[in-house]
Amino acid sequence: MEGLDEIGLLTILAVTGTDMKKWPTAAHFVSWLNLSPRPKISGGKIIGYEKRITNNPATQAFRLAAYSLWQSKGPMGQQYRRLASSKGSKKAIKAIARKIAIVFYEMVLKKQSYDATKIQPNTEQQKAKRIARLSKEAAKLGLTIQKAA
Repeated sequence: MEGLDEIGLLTILAVTGTDMKKWPTAAHFVSWLNLSPRPKISGGKIIGYEKRITNNPATQAFRLAAYSLWQSKGPMGQQYRRLASSKGSKKAIKAIARKIAIVFYEMVLKKQSYDATKIQPNTEQQKAKRIARLSKEAAKLGLTIQKAA
């Protein structure tokens, strides 16, 4: 899997084991790792996020795996850089670590190998969004964009 090396994987397996039935869903597993967002809500509005500190070695291994993706050319690396540029590296690390943990949970639970095609971003959708954004910017400047033949 992208980001996880042998030592990180062995650390996670040493803490969690191979029986994932302890956690009913991937969300329970991610919450146990303290990788899920915990918004403070008052009056129906989000007023902040609860910060929880953990000494769980599995959590640290997932975070390290997420941090190692900053130079990766794969889909997880692209998502990490995109999140880091908009939200900051701390939030990007937590979000990608959560995503890696969910993929790990599903792989161990279903005893399947890693399939990178499941996490591939929709490049056509991203291209359409980028074209729409560029044409909107060009319209503000009084220009028009045409497709090349």
